[in-house]
Amino acid sequence: MGSTFAIGARAGYGDMQGDADIARGMCIQDAARLVAERFPGGVPALAVRMGVSANTLQHKLNPNNTTHKLTADESLAIQQISGLPFVLHAMAAALDFQCVPAVPDQSGGEPMEAFMRFQHGVGDFTAAAADAFGSGGGLSRNALRRMQEQGFDLIALIGHVIAVAAQMVPEVRDAA
Repeated sequence: MGSTFAIGARAGYGDMQGDADIARGMCIQDAARLVAERFPGGVPALAVRMGVSANTLQHKLNPNNTTHKLTADESLAIQQISGLPFVLHAMAAALDFQCVPAVPDQSGGEPMEAFMRFQHGVGDFTAAAADAFGSGGGLSRNALRRMQEQGFDLIALIGHVIAVAAQMVPEVRDAA
């Protein structure tokens, strides 16, 4: 049986990158604090980028502070600025959901191109799973992450096929 080789397009792919699922099971407050800690320059640098007081942001990220709380808009802002979606993943985990990164549509709205890319994605996922399960032993973190990456891409490709199909449905007009 042959092996395939894939290079992930997003951070978190590979054995050395453990951040992809770090917020899974983490409380939302801890996830927000982790975003600030991981941001280069920490809370002060993040506060500057947000245009808020570093002192106030520090208070909002402190779990022992009962008077200052991070708002939903601020949670979104720290994630957008940092590029670290830890709060999003913590919220999803609390609701028993998973977050899937968006993959841009490459089909240009062409139905056959979208379907072909979906089928190619099925093949990529199948190859990742076959390589992982065919190794005869336990799964490495790298093999699991490759399967996750290909699986997330496949989910997005399904969405692209459905979106292209939806554009083909004629508009319903009022008969009156």
